[in-house]
Amino acid sequence: MSSHTIGEIAVWLLGAGVLGFVLGWLVRELQVRARRRRAPGPVMKAVPSPEPKPEPRPEREPEPDPEPEPEPEPEPGPKPRSRGVEPPSADHVIKGNTSSKIYHLPDSPAYARTKAGAWFRTEAEAEEAGFRKAGAPRRNAAKKAQASKAPTKKKPPEEPDGA
Repeated sequence: MSSHTIGEIAVWLLGAGVLGFVLGWLVRELQVRARRRRAPGPVMKAVPSPEPKPEPRPEREPEPDPEPEPEPEPEPGPKPRSRGVEPPSADHVIKGNTSSKIYHLPDSPAYARTKAGAWFRTEAEAEEAGFRKAGAPRRNAAKKAQASKAPTKKKPPEEPDGA
């Protein structure tokens, strides 16, 4: 038979039962606390591991650039209304703003800040192209001013019928 008494065996069984109860309670308590911590805060997501960097490829030697074709020669005679920032020739000194149809002479205060959409040699060329001189009244405004200055006839005051 065994060398342990019934009392000793009972104590061991009672200790094992208590230990099982305590471990069960502890596991349950830890699960409840973990849920409480997760509920109000954001859900933890797994952080992806960084991808390994690809091995660098050996560099190729750059291919030589093909020689550019020579640019064609510009036409000999510049046009009076050529577009661009630079004048087509030294003779073209009058700047024309194509959106407002106003031209500026070199002595104009706005000459430096005007973006030239057209260049002219003379004021006559600019006016032939439909531009007006900077500071000159608009054509419609001039007509309105002349119409307002025209004498108007006043009506004589009406006499009341007092019969």
